[in-house]
Amino acid sequence: MSREKALEALKTYWGYSGFRGLQADIIAQILSGHDTIGLLPTGGGKSICYQVPGLMLPGFTLVISPLVALMSDQQKGLEDREIKSYHFKGSYTPRKLDEAFRNIRFGEYKFAFVAPERLNSELFQEYIKHADISLIAIDEAHCISQWGFDFRPSYLNVNILRTLKPDVPVLALTASATPRVKRDLAETLLIPNAKVFEDSIQRTNLHLHIKFTPNKERQLFRLLSRLVGTGIIYAKTRRSCESLAELLQNNGHSAEYYHAGLLPNEKEQRQNDWLSNDLRIIVSTTAFGMGIDKSDVNWVVHWDVPDTLEGYYQEVGRGGRGGQEASAYLLFHQQDVARLQKGITDLPNPMHALEFYNRFCSRFQIAVGTGEGTTYPFSIVAMANDFKMSVPVALSYIKLLQHRGYWQFQESSQIWPALEFTSKPLQWEKLERQEGELLIQLLRLYPHAMFQPARIHLKKCAAMAMLTPEQFERRLSYFEEKGLLKYLPETSGSSITLMDPRPHKKHLHFPKSFLDSWLESKVERAKAMLSLLKSEECIFIELSKYFGQDSNLQPCRKCSRCLHDHYPDEHKVKERLSKGDTIDDIWFDLNCSVDELRKFG
Repeated sequence: MSREKALEALKTYWGYSGFRGLQADIIAQILSGHDTIGLLPTGGGKSICYQVPGLMLPGFTLVISPLVALMSDQQKGLEDREIKSYHFKGSYTPRKLDEAFRNIRFGEYKFAFVAPERLNSELFQEYIKHADISLIAIDEAHCISQWGFDFRPSYLNVNILRTLKPDVPVLALTASATPRVKRDLAETLLIPNAKVFEDSIQRTNLHLHIKFTPNKERQLFRLLSRLVGTGIIYAKTRRSCESLAELLQNNGHSAEYYHAGLLPNEKEQRQNDWLSNDLRIIVSTTAFGMGIDKSDVNWVVHWDVPDTLEGYYQEVGRGGRGGQEASAYLLFHQQDVARLQKGITDLPNPMHALEFYNRFCSRFQIAVGTGEGTTYPFSIVAMANDFKMSVPVALSYIKLLQHRGYWQFQESSQIWPALEFTSKPLQWEKLERQEGELLIQLLRLYPHAMFQPARIHLKKCAAMAMLTPEQFERRLSYFEEKGLLKYLPETSGSSITLMDPRPHKKHLHFPKSFLDSWLESKVERAKAMLSLLKSEECIFIELSKYFGQDSNLQPCRKCSRCLHDHYPDEHKVKERLSKGDTIDDIWFDLNCSVDELRKFG
């Protein structure tokens, strides 16, 4: 298939006159039937790389993605262009799964989105084996590397697709990867001969600024008075998001906070307000922005220093996605440096992490040999309080256990209502006729709930019982009190999915080789972030070195390091001082040597 036809598809469905960067080369490689790895910066148009060839190839493209919000956004983008796509979400009975694959096949769907966890299902694998798949696209592919900054154990399931579909080309996409992660991509995905296309880390329209200031609050307000349009302020914790948003609101700024603790309708409302520019500033934890296609983000501010260069690069990349000039400011003071240094020395105790695992399992009554694939919703704050530890310590244990592959942690997730029978139909014969009939009806609707929690359609079940949803939930709670079933109501918040059955204590451990490698990679990432804060070299060159790119990259001549002027202009300094500006204000704006500046103070 020719590049001309690919360009024609791009113009017809997206209205673009040409491909950007390495898009055309990646698409040509896929259309030739070859495995491919694409490393494109955030905003570099990764989705085009599988969507254009997916339209041209027969059958459909299977897209693996880690986040529901990311898949929903991609699906909506396709549907807006009248391209049929299917999103596998929620629980599937064998009948529902059969219907889904029939719809994809006979409904001429071109794309199907699926989370990696679903690949655990042997039934799903069987359908994949016989499906007319022409391309397998793996988004956020860095999640497969145990040494990446965002490792997700569920991604280790993805290589089963190579076994099921050995002749179908695989496209692995990510924004950035260190040399070690790049090696992992090819090895773990079983695509050793994949051709790697790696675009430059440098974004010519992105102006990066790293600013030390003892007074973040003052400099943030001064910045906001100059920055134009909508933007994102990233903060490290939920509490700092809320307090900073309140501070901005009290000072007349259009701002709201966004984090995993919000209810789904609150998240949707705030996201929509920001997308439509009714809200200028979103103050968020790091997850915000993934999968959100907003091209007119003009600036990004880091209120707290990110833990990793990968996180920093991903977050600043959300500015200027439409090609316009955009700015990113990282504000830091000595406390940020101290926190990063503490992260190198105060590492989580592995034995305490294993104790945390056992306490978590006991809390949810997960017996040894059970729990595989089951999701358990919980409040990280409440659990930390119950376990008498701080939230950061609890999170460090959770993430260490995830790194080992024991479970998959979701900071923000929507858990749909589910039930699991804890009694047999024989026992229901002793109940009142109406109660026994309702349980029989539920069993017919959800037969697999005899063996594991099954997602239920609350409104449909309530209508069947001629009750309101609230009355039906009370009835389920009544059945639970009688020991007939277990009911899990709809919740939003954090959740953990066990990747394997709970092991016996004697088999629960961290091998020394794993711990050594994990500690090494954690320390390495923290030191790289500290190095960036202290460096005087071009920020893009520092990033390029970390990600193992061309050492001959030229300075960007736009970042705060490239524009640093050691000797400030005496006339400008005295003029600013006469107007009441502080030394910190002048240092922040003129980007000069503070020692030289103090000579005028």
